[in-house]
Amino acid sequence: MQIKLKLSHQLLLLVVIPVVFELAIGIMLYSSLRASGEEIKQEAHSRLLLKKVNEVRTEFLWAYEAGNEYVYTQGQSQEVLKIYFLHARAAAKLIDELRDFCAGDKDAEEKIAKVQWYTQRTKQFTDGFLDAFARGDTLVFLKYGNGVKQLSVRAADILNGMIQDQLKILDAYAEKKSKERDEQSKLVLLIVFATGAVICGFAGALSLRISRRFAVLIDNAKRLAAGQELNPPLKGESELEILDQEFRRMSQELENTLRKQRVIVDYAADVICSLTPALAFSEMSTAALAVWGYTPDELVGKRIASIVHADDVERTSKTFEAAQHDPIDSFENRVVRKDGSAVDTRWSVRYVEQEKSLVCVAHDISQRKELERMKQEFVAIVSHDLRSPLTSINMRLGTLAGGMHGELPPDALRIISTIEGSVVRLIGLINDLLDVEKLESGAWDMRYEDKSFLETIEIASESLLALSEKKHVEIVLPANDVKVKADHERMTQVVSNIMSNAIKFSPEESKVIITQEAKDGFLEVRVSDNGPGILEEERALVFDRFRQSKRDSGKKTGSGLGLAICAAIIKEHGGTIGVDSNNGKGSTFWFRIPLEKTARSETSVA
Repeated sequence: MQIKLKLSHQLLLLVVIPVVFELAIGIMLYSSLRASGEEIKQEAHSRLLLKKVNEVRTEFLWAYEAGNEYVYTQGQSQEVLKIYFLHARAAAKLIDELRDFCAGDKDAEEKIAKVQWYTQRTKQFTDGFLDAFARGDTLVFLKYGNGVKQLSVRAADILNGMIQDQLKILDAYAEKKSKERDEQSKLVLLIVFATGAVICGFAGALSLRISRRFAVLIDNAKRLAAGQELNPPLKGESELEILDQEFRRMSQELENTLRKQRVIVDYAADVICSLTPALAFSEMSTAALAVWGYTPDELVGKRIASIVHADDVERTSKTFEAAQHDPIDSFENRVVRKDGSAVDTRWSVRYVEQEKSLVCVAHDISQRKELERMKQEFVAIVSHDLRSPLTSINMRLGTLAGGMHGELPPDALRIISTIEGSVVRLIGLINDLLDVEKLESGAWDMRYEDKSFLETIEIASESLLALSEKKHVEIVLPANDVKVKADHERMTQVVSNIMSNAIKFSPEESKVIITQEAKDGFLEVRVSDNGPGILEEERALVFDRFRQSKRDSGKKTGSGLGLAICAAIIKEHGGTIGVDSNNGKGSTFWFRIPLEKTARSETSVA
């Protein structure tokens, strides 16, 4: 039979069943107690009735004995007569109380009425008896005496009968109560044993059912780990069956995920592999054939040193051993292909503690290395074979414009000025390209000096005097001075670049305001203009290379490298650079650098 109850409901039943049986026992005991209460009241009534009847009989006996003693003493003792009357009156009073006590009990009322009548007749006979005794009338005396005796005996018989009746009632009640106790004890024992049997049976069946299902779940987990087929699905609607269904769904998703990962690994252009702590290949992706010329089977089991260039073996081994403690995001070496050629390779390495293995991704960077070599050659050509002739041309143009070779007509001077401006821009572009190369290669040549930064700002301002006068833009320098330890030549380049942009995009007859402030160990310099501002979506990219603002498309000039070079210089100083701008309301470029030289750190751009 299939149990459709949930596991929680089955466990609840295990608690509810004994509670139900306990409630049944409690209700039974409560009913028994209520019945016992009524019986106890009846028993108490019978005992009290018995007591009162005994009291009446006792008073009768005392009165009878006192009367006999009075007769035997020939009426000589008046005290005995008083005792007689005392007990007789007490008996009469008790009979009245007994009659009230038995109100509603017809049988008892009839018997008590007879006793009361006998009592009254006894009193009448007693009065006649005493009168005859006082006159000395023996015949009448004997007649009344015999009447008193008969009436007393009859009353006593009735009272004794009532006593016997009550004793029988009490005996019957005791016997009934004993039988009820026996029956209740047996019933309670039966219920207890039945409850125990039901609970034990249900608990055993539930425990067996749960243990079997847990065994299936555990076996499924082992089968999943071993890559084997899972057991048939569990039938039912309890939490364990739902858990089995979820486990199967999870295993299916895991299998799909692993299948996708295997596809990704197999079709990845990079070599993905794992190494043992002894640095031997344990797994290898199929990309090894295309990149290194080895099939995965040829590499599994081999040490990585067997395919690394001889000059890089020691460094590679040390690096991979260190990777077992700290992950390596980037490490480069040369791998020797099967045909003997070398492949420049960049490695990312992570140590997986659970697997006790190194997971590696090897990326072929041979093409990038070749491009870097070609770029360096290009930079060398630009630096030596292009900048030098341009500098010579600029000098010659200067001498021509200065009249060293004779006076030139105005049209010729205008042409020379145009050519001179183009040459200057070319030289500036070449200088920017060389600075970018230094930025990428980390070959900045920084010379730190502790000197006035106001002087640096003034030098930058003087270099832009012609541009500011041409645009009719006033440059407002800071009123205060701050000393800072920095490469002031490079910082002049930063200030000049930012001020140049501010002047270019400022409207005529406006101001470019420069302020500086020393605060919390940093120098903060701000350059504000009244230009069109920078669009919000451009602010995060304004310091990227080859980026130019769209503030004024008709005034775009330069290579788009100036601000990127500024950010690189500030980075070398361990500072930050950013821009605050409201579109249409001007811009404020700012940077912060330490007052004292610090180690190079990442520059945040705000």
